[in-house]
Amino acid sequence: MSVKVVMGQCVMPKEMFFGTAWPHEQCIIGEDTLDLVVSPMSQRRNAVQIHMAAMWNGEVLTFHDLNADMKKDNVKLYLQSLSERLRAIVEKYFMWPDDDIHDMHVSFGSLTERGEDDDPLETNMRFVLMVKDILPIEDPMELDLIHKSLKGEFTNWLEEVICDVHKKVSVEEMKKDASVVLDVDLMKHEKDDLGLESTIAIFALLFAVMGILLPDWFFFQVIAAVMGGYVAFRSYQKQKWVCMALGIIACVLGVVFGAVAYGALRDSMKDVQLPVNN
Repeated sequence: MSVKVVMGQCVMPKEMFFGTAWPHEQCIIGEDTLDLVVSPMSQRRNAVQIHMAAMWNGEVLTFHDLNADMKKDNVKLYLQSLSERLRAIVEKYFMWPDDDIHDMHVSFGSLTERGEDDDPLETNMRFVLMVKDILPIEDPMELDLIHKSLKGEFTNWLEEVICDVHKKVSVEEMKKDASVVLDVDLMKHEKDDLGLESTIAIFALLFAVMGILLPDWFFFQVIAAVMGGYVAFRSYQKQKWVCMALGIIACVLGVVFGAVAYGALRDSMKDVQLPVNN
């Protein structure tokens, strides 16, 4: 449906398209503060129109404003997702005559046609939901329920756009990620940084795990304790703190589970009598 047709069928004042016809409601999503517009329903005969927009300082926001690192291919998927969510609410609360055709349309963007070469991330967060051939809705409580449902779904959708999983992680965030720190320390890429500490630490942990799974085999606990203690001491000398921590963990696990296994064996041998040679 073209923009011209949308304007021609609009049952709201033109100012609605610019987000000025209705009051804004400030909403905090994550670390972002937005002005949301979810208009009351404008009804004309058997047609309804609802305007939705995400704005700030009187300007309609774009995908780029909310998430500059979003992949361009995802914009279309997000628009399709919003359309499907709004359709689900419409199907739930609106009533049609007995037919199988439910006329609903969601238009988005600006008042001008967009070219094929335009950046998808510059798509405006302005949506117009139009539903036709419905039965009249007179109950104010039902209208309020529909309004709240649309607002909630729109807010959830905006939060997903802002927190899109494809957002790039900053260098500072990567440094704070323990898993990244562990990978960087254990898997050096420079020859000068290569050493046995990381390898021994990994094997010590493996032996410790085997000692937990196979408590009757003292071999694993002893090896884990010895290797863990050795790598912890060597890593302390070279200030490789992650390897030192792994070595301490492996050593403690080896000693503790070795002691537990030894105690269990000792208790089981209390009532055992060895044969006496005459």
